[in-house]
Amino acid sequence: MPRYEVITQTRKHAPYTRTLAEASSLAELNARLINLNKPIVQVIEPVPTGQKAGKIRVGLRARLLFLQQLETCAYLGVDLRAALGMCLDSTSRKSRSDRRLRAVLTELHTHLSRGASFSRAAGAYPEVFDQVSVGLLSAGEEGGTFPESLTNVRRIWARNEELRHRLSTMLVYPLVVLAAAVGVVWLLITRVVPQFVAVLSEMKVDLPWPTRMLVAISQFVRDDPWLVGGAALLMIAGLMRLPALVRKQPRLHGLILRLPVLGKLNLLLLRANFCRTFAQLKTARAKTTHALLLCRDLSWNFEYRAAVARALVRVQRGEGLSRALADEADMFGDMIANGINFMEVSGAGSEGLNRLTELLERELDGQINVMRQVLDPLLILFLGGVIGGIVFATFLPALRILQNI
Repeated sequence: MPRYEVITQTRKHAPYTRTLAEASSLAELNARLINLNKPIVQVIEPVPTGQKAGKIRVGLRARLLFLQQLETCAYLGVDLRAALGMCLDSTSRKSRSDRRLRAVLTELHTHLSRGASFSRAAGAYPEVFDQVSVGLLSAGEEGGTFPESLTNVRRIWARNEELRHRLSTMLVYPLVVLAAAVGVVWLLITRVVPQFVAVLSEMKVDLPWPTRMLVAISQFVRDDPWLVGGAALLMIAGLMRLPALVRKQPRLHGLILRLPVLGKLNLLLLRANFCRTFAQLKTARAKTTHALLLCRDLSWNFEYRAAVARALVRVQRGEGLSRALADEADMFGDMIANGINFMEVSGAGSEGLNRLTELLERELDGQINVMRQVLDPLLILFLGGVIGGIVFATFLPALRILQNI
């Protein structure tokens, strides 16, 4: 019987504990854990023996194009098996990601031909359909709103693609400026500084400490360029692996949310994703407990997952969701709790949450713009300080000579 790793938290701000549990399937284990009325932060599935650790990831744009085509076919009343065949014919074969998507579509078509539901078949391919998407599709199949569920999944994917594109384009300008500045600093240290210092040495000038430090750095860079290049590559590799390292350290998850600018951006992103996904799950007529269980898996951040897990436990005990979220105001804010309270009192459905999501996303867009406006000047000031310091240390002896004349 498979053994799952269950991560729990006894109370808020308490350390996370890991235990092992045996179950025939993840669904059975989730049902058992829900009945325990205990906050479950994460359930880690065992990796089957002989299975490769890393699967080929399918790009978000390729998945989004496939889902748009499937959504169109569903609204036109095309049979799902025929719709998958049409999507398969229009899928490219150029990249490994595209070929993996084609293989998944072929296997989905086979599962549907054997009588399986689309959501159950899609759950076997996490590289294409995440748990939230599978939950939305399952709720749509049960409630007879499958085309609307495809629309909701497509909206979530489209928003994620838009955010990823905006964040990547926001980093283009700083990276270009940083690359140009690195080239300028390299030329100054390896070409300009040695020639200028050689002239000063012939004049037998006593070099001040900033100039001596710059000369030492210049000598080191010219003598060991491969060592400097290797250190730079290691630093870049470390920065690229930093997000994965932070994810593996739950104690750092709360610190990420408390950073001055980046922390607020992460909080707004979590709130907007939660509000949007919860509203769309309720539109698909999913139960509140099931919706919370799916919303818990929207992020890797344990602080967020624990907050949702605590709210889920309180809802299972009969409390209102708005009251449960109000006690987690540091994570969800007052706007979400008040919006859900209005939905519960007025019976307005999820339309109010959709409008609240628009407000949160506008605030998120504004925070991204603020981050860009702050990042660019800070980068310019930092690079200006580095280059200016090099120029100052280079010409400082000449200034002293002129003062003594």
